Amino acid sequence: MGLSLQLRSAVLNRRVMWDWSRLRGDVTGGVVGALIAIPFLLSSGAVIYAGIGAEHAAQGIFGALLSAVLFGLTAGVFGGPTLQLTTARTSLAAIVAGLPPMLAAQPAFAQAYPGAAAAPALMTGCLLAVLLSGLLQFGLGALRLGAVVKVIPLPVLAGFVNGTALQIILGQVPKLLGFNSVHQAWLALAGHAPPSPWPLGIACCAGGLMFLPRRLGRVVPLALVALVGGTCAWQLTARLVAPGMLGPLIGSMPAGVLPLPRFGEMAGFVAAASFPALAPAILGTALTLALVSSMQTLLCLTRSAQIAETAHDANAELRLQGCGNLASALFGGGPSSASVNVTPQVRANGGRGRLANIAFAGSMLLVMLLVGPAIALIPTSAMAAVVIVATLTSFDAWSRELAYRVSRSRGATRLESYADLAIIGLVAVLVVLAGVLVALGVGLALTLLVFLYRSGEQTVRRVLRADGFRSRTTRAEQANAVLAAHGAGIVVVELEGALFFGCIEAVVKRLEAELATAQWLVLDFRRVGPVDSTAVMALKRLDDQMRRQGKRMLLAHLSARSQRLAFMQACGFTAPATEGRVFADTDAALHQAEEGLLASHGGGDALAEAPVPLADFDALRGLGAAELAVVKANLVPRAHAPGETILREGEPGASLFLLSRGWVSGHVGGARLPEAVRLFSYGPGTVFGEMALLSGLARSASVQAETPTLTYELTREALARIAAQVPGIELTLTRNLALELASRVRIQTETIRQLEA
Repeated sequence: MGLSLQLRSAVLNRRVMWDWSRLRGDVTGGVVGALIAIPFLLSSGAVIYAGIGAEHAAQGIFGALLSAVLFGLTAGVFGGPTLQLTTARTSLAAIVAGLPPMLAAQPAFAQAYPGAAAAPALMTGCLLAVLLSGLLQFGLGALRLGAVVKVIPLPVLAGFVNGTALQIILGQVPKLLGFNSVHQAWLALAGHAPPSPWPLGIACCAGGLMFLPRRLGRVVPLALVALVGGTCAWQLTARLVAPGMLGPLIGSMPAGVLPLPRFGEMAGFVAAASFPALAPAILGTALTLALVSSMQTLLCLTRSAQIAETAHDANAELRLQGCGNLASALFGGGPSSASVNVTPQVRANGGRGRLANIAFAGSMLLVMLLVGPAIALIPTSAMAAVVIVATLTSFDAWSRELAYRVSRSRGATRLESYADLAIIGLVAVLVVLAGVLVALGVGLALTLLVFLYRSGEQTVRRVLRADGFRSRTTRAEQANAVLAAHGAGIVVVELEGALFFGCIEAVVKRLEAELATAQWLVLDFRRVGPVDSTAVMALKRLDDQMRRQGKRMLLAHLSARSQRLAFMQACGFTAPATEGRVFADTDAALHQAEEGLLASHGGGDALAEAPVPLADFDALRGLGAAELAVVKANLVPRAHAPGETILREGEPGASLFLLSRGWVSGHVGGARLPEAVRLFSYGPGTVFGEMALLSGLARSASVQAETPTLTYELTREALARIAAQVPGIELTLTRNLALELASRVRIQTETIRQLEA
């Protein structure tokens, strides 16, 4: 009894200690994450309303901090098992910053919101775009389309990231000189009013602090050090020169911490007569925000789940992000997505569960209460320097690595790498000059065109010629000589991947080039994926052209019951099936092409009606008339109907067969394989079954008659009688069989060499 109580007490104490340890880790991680996130929130807040004016930076910062609080609470209550911290992102803020100029350029907006009413209306339009992006994100998750969001091509995504970073940097450059916008800087320079050097000096001071040793950044975020240093530099310099020469400060944030919902403002904006003219820009921005935020979130979620070794639900995370953006927009916050910078730091400091998000939200709330007045003192030029330096490190890592590899390749770079770099560069430039939607559209179109070009090249997997690549058919030496001399007239083309409208023209051009020196074309469909009607009709036109030229197309790996063959026939490509030019495998199709080639060159064994005389068999070469008469007297002639089994796999090997007329094929299968597999074909003038006869082992394959055949069976007993009647004949027969086997091996070796070339 006492021992039981002690064990129960020990387990309870351990559980309490574990719970306390985890609680402490979540709180510590959340607080550290908040400290690390402050510079990112400040920089994104300074950017989000840059399209309206630098004087609204404080409101943007307030919205970024508020979004962190709301997202932290949302994730803390409804989050999944994988730790995920969400913060405002400068890339998302840049997308929103591009919306006000588009709205202000509309004549309907200028009429509806003149003068001082323009800035609040533009902010409302930005919040409405964030609200709609949250609805779209939630819809993507509700419809379980999380996987679809991640299908945007990597070059397009990299170009978008780089273009957004470039856009942020260009937008901050005027602030380094103490101007609020590019337009203001241009007017000052056009009026020959040189900018004051003091804002640039303060910016250099703040930017220089960003390059302090990285180990210091593990204790205090360098961006925070830079902002404090820039602020101190401004305050100290203000004692020496007029404050008006130092450039503006960010200014005071809105009064209060948790403002009321913006239902009324948004409803009035939507109900206004000018809204239909403004809706396309708002919807486009919302769609872009939803896609970019979702991609960033899912990429971060995948990485976090790999680190934590936990399962994750992409659709649930999208629904959560959508709710967070909805709540943020309703209360005047900005867009956010999962942070790949903050989440690992929170985990490294002990954060593991939802409580870390709540601690993060609480810490950000304290920042808004206690640090808000200090944020108002930050110089705009110092903030711009911090944003620029931080953005320089946010250029896409994959594109930087790709550019480095191309620069070091010294001419060995593949064309695909140049194409990817071109798409990345063009998308980045279009993001700056034409907007995100145009950049994404052009990037996707170019990626599709490049893919179509590449697929046209890669669909033709391999091209083989029958002068070196043969079917598994054993023929007499005379026929093999004809194939060696004229086999290049048969071309075997292995196709791979999808056959569709984007690549079929390139495939047909390649086939036409091969047919310039060939009469027979074997198309191998074994590795072909989907086939569309455009591809089918292109092959039909090529087949019609070949028939007019007296050439033949054979289709391999298309069984009579295959859905692909049925689709091709439904499209009107019926000639191959009705004319017997469709085969279950490539070897059968190649065999048929070889027979046609032999017939056109007088090869002699193309389904000849007359049987091959014994004197013409290579296995009986060197025997005189008397010796042939002895052999013939000991042979048993046998006739076989098509489909009849001559030899059966596994039975004792007591005889060999000389094939005088017709064709036979060898198969393996039975109990060891789910269905029979064709190994070879034998034509007139050849021998089969000799391996089992010579070795005394069981038959390794079954042999079946393909056409009406005539064979001569030589049993082991008959061979002994022949050897007794004609001394030395057994050695001659064995030598001839060895030479025939060597010829078969030589042909197979050449086939393997061509396959591996």
